[in-house]
Amino acid sequence: MSLIRRISATLTSSVDRAVAKVENHDAIVNAALRDTQQAAARSRVRLERVRKDGRALRTRQQSLQEARDRWTERARQIAKSDEPKALECLRRRGDCDTQLCKLKDAIENHKELEDRIAEQVKKIEARIGEVTHQRNMMRSRQSVAEAMRAIHNIEGVSYGEVEETFDRWEINLGETEILFGTHTTSDPLDSEFLAEEDTESLRAELQLLLNSEEENSS
Repeated sequence: MSLIRRISATLTSSVDRAVAKVENHDAIVNAALRDTQQAAARSRVRLERVRKDGRALRTRQQSLQEARDRWTERARQIAKSDEPKALECLRRRGDCDTQLCKLKDAIENHKELEDRIAEQVKKIEARIGEVTHQRNMMRSRQSVAEAMRAIHNIEGVSYGEVEETFDRWEINLGETEILFGTHTTSDPLDSEFLAEEDTESLRAELQLLLNSEEENSS
C-alpha cells in the first residue's frame, strides 16, 4: 500500500470515528430534548392546576365579600327593630372579614407560586427552542462533514493515479475500437468537402430568409 493510501486510510478512519461520535451526540441530544419536553409538559400541567386553584381562591374571595356585604345590609335594616339579630349579623360579618384576611394572604402567596411556575415553564420552553436550534445546526454541520468525507474518499486517491486510470481506460477502448473496426480516422479531404457543403446549405437557407422578408415588405 502506498504512503498516500495509508494516510488516506488513517484519515478516513479518523473521520469515521468522528462521525460516529457526532451520531452518538445526536442521540444524547435527542434524549435530553425529550426529557426537557416531558419536564415542560409536567410544568404546564402543574401551572394549569395552580391557576385553577387560584381561580377557586378568587371565587371564594368574591363569595365572602358578597356575604359580608349582605350581613352589613341586614344589620343596617334591622338595627332599630331587632338589635340582637343586628348584632349577630355584625358578628357574621366579622367572621367574613377574618376569612377574607386569611384568604387575601393565601391568594398573594398563590400568585407568587403561579408566577414562579409560569417563569419556569417559559425558561424550559425557551431552552427547548435553543436545544432544537442547536441540534438542527449540528445536523447540518454533520451533513456537510459527511459530504466532505465523501469528497475526501474520492480525493484520497492521488491525482496522478486518477489520470493513469483514465489513460488505461482510453487505451483499452482504442484497442477495442481498432480490433473490431469501430475506430474511424478523419479524412482531411472529406472533411473539407463536408464543410463546404454545409456552408452552401447555410447560404441557401439565408437566401430563402432574405427573399421571404422582401416578399413580406412588398
